Amino acid sequence: MSSEAQPISSARFVEALKELPSSSLALKVLELRNSIAHLDYSNAELRPFAEGTTPTLDQQATPGAAPQPDQDCKDAIAENEAVIARMQARIELIRAEVEGRGLSWREFQGTADEVATAAPSTEDATEHEAARTSTSTSTATNAVNGHPQGADSQHEAWRDGTFQTGTIRGSDELLGELINRIPPEDDEQDTDGGMHL
Repeated sequence: MSSEAQPISSARFVEALKELPSSSLALKVLELRNSIAHLDYSNAELRPFAEGTTPTLDQQATPGAAPQPDQDCKDAIAENEAVIARMQARIELIRAEVEGRGLSWREFQGTADEVATAAPSTEDATEHEAARTSTSTSTATNAVNGHPQGADSQHEAWRDGTFQTGTIRGSDELLGELINRIPPEDDEQDTDGGMHL
């Protein structure tokens, strides 16, 4: 993180919460949860490189060399975990504000599936991380591209629609589709030479 862009202090955050309507508080909770999901996913992607179980691109250039833990990935995971902890603390501050207004926190939690994964306490987060790590290492042999298969083993961001995939096609096929979508030229109908403003 840039030394110039430090997050605001918890005290300033709490002060700012007091002026927000409850709808903005709900949006902030969703924003924080979305950010946490992205950071969790990023950490899961970085972990094999940080542990040295998957070679980095630099290491792949040296044939026969055993993969080594990558310090940059370790640092990125540590930074992400610090940010996740700060975001979880912010969610707890929002919860205190919501409950202080006499509102129900349940309304901010979403569906039952979201409740189970949203804003775990420090102990829950540790247990969740340990369970996730043991699941990912125990199922690595039944995996595609290093990711365990099955809906239960997918990261929450893939299940809730935060991340989505599509199909990348060969350039010839894509070019053919685009050309087919262009209407044929008809000089009699287009007197402006194709310029339409």
